[in-house]
Amino acid sequence: MNRRLELLLEIIFIIFIFLDGFLLFISIFLPIKPTLFINIVFFDLITSILLLLGYLIKIRGHEKNTYVKQNWNGFISIAPFYFIGIVLLGMNETSIILKILCFIKIFALLFSARQIGRYVDDFVERSRLIYGFAFFVVVLLFCSVAFFMLEKGINPGVNTFEDSFWYIIQTITTVGYGDVVPDTQWGRLIGIIAMISAIGITSLLTAATTSSLMDKLREDREKMAKSSINYFKELENKINDLESNLIKRENIDEIKTDLKNIKAEMNEIKGILTEMNKK
Repeated sequence: MNRRLELLLEIIFIIFIFLDGFLLFISIFLPIKPTLFINIVFFDLITSILLLLGYLIKIRGHEKNTYVKQNWNGFISIAPFYFIGIVLLGMNETSIILKILCFIKIFALLFSARQIGRYVDDFVERSRLIYGFAFFVVVLLFCSVAFFMLEKGINPGVNTFEDSFWYIIQTITTVGYGDVVPDTQWGRLIGIIAMISAIGITSLLTAATTSSLMDKLREDREKMAKSSINYFKELENKINDLESNLIKRENIDEIKTDLKNIKAEMNEIKGILTEMNKK
């Protein structure tokens, strides 16, 4: 498969995995609206289907038994527990068994993200984006949960966790629609933490992305420079051979052919150096 296409698919898988894990987490521990819960059930089903396709794609080119043993958690991450339990079996959404299974699935999804997203994982490790992303997730979870606990029952605009989550998203992204505002001093403090954290998150992501691009540019330059050095070494060896043949005055036709090859390689070197100058 084309590497760019595979990278695109991995990014899509990663987005669905982390969204599904986050939604499962809030559905287990926090009160949410029934309509949102139904949406989570079907989103988890879609994610499970995508993960199944992802594992089927990855298993191609691998020995099946070995791949299954190394990626056993895939069986957990592709299981839509909510859909099976609530829609197919008619279980109650507050079932402890379902919540435990979904909690286990969250950890399985984290492992699946690394197994399926190989190229994405390599890029994240090189670019240090994991620190910015982890900081964003921690701030989002902490602030939204804390704001909900502090404002529930006091603030008429905060009745469910979605209201709190909506407020924190507005604050972090600096949108601020004003439909939800804090009523308590502690709620305002949480808002301030989210505002200041947004600056730090933006700085981290910008620095990590810039560093990654600079590293990539440096690697390309080093490869081009190394390639140029190798070409010059080969040309130097061929010129020495030509000098030796000229001294002997033998193999004139072979010398002409070598000269043509040297000219062609010189043109390649010019092309490489031109690309380096462009960058």
